[in-house]
Amino acid sequence: MAIAIVHPGARLLAPALDALADVVAGDWTCAARLCAVRLRDPDACALDLAVAAARAGVTCGCRQPYRYRLHHRMLVVDEHPSLLSTALDLQVRLVMGQWDALELVTPPSGRPVQGWRAPEVLEVRVRHQRPDAWTSLYASRNLSVAPTAARLAHHVLTKLDGGVVRHRYDVPAGPASVHVA
Repeated sequence: MAIAIVHPGARLLAPALDALADVVAGDWTCAARLCAVRLRDPDACALDLAVAAARAGVTCGCRQPYRYRLHHRMLVVDEHPSLLSTALDLQVRLVMGQWDALELVTPPSGRPVQGWRAPEVLEVRVRHQRPDAWTSLYASRNLSVAPTAARLAHHVLTKLDGGVVRHRYDVPAGPASVHVA
């Protein structure tokens, strides 16, 4: 199965597939890489995320990359649409500051340390974020003020899920075209 996304910003969606592959393999540090511009020290944040993953009982496994190709104005994903939907949903959540979504994608494969709680991941984000990055612990904001990648990912996600796309937020260069074959 192949999904073609045609939009001048289609390349902004490729990191979603890489982030999902990392998280499924047990590497939570991808959140720091994906949101690096909003962090004071992405490397220190990545270390804290690795500690949080270990405390949550997540073990690193073999990373299986997802198949996609980037063309000038097109991203072609050679995976099932549900996988792309999961990747885009994760990207939107991470960019919007909902880092506790990491636990939803990779449930602990080991035994969590006693006292582990999902908000620890959000606390890592709060400790390392720039003052103007996210507003609160749960940090979800309106898509109209979200970064371009999150708005475009949400737009494509809505089209993949068969929903009606309401443009209450601006997608630069207009709407994306999504074709599933």
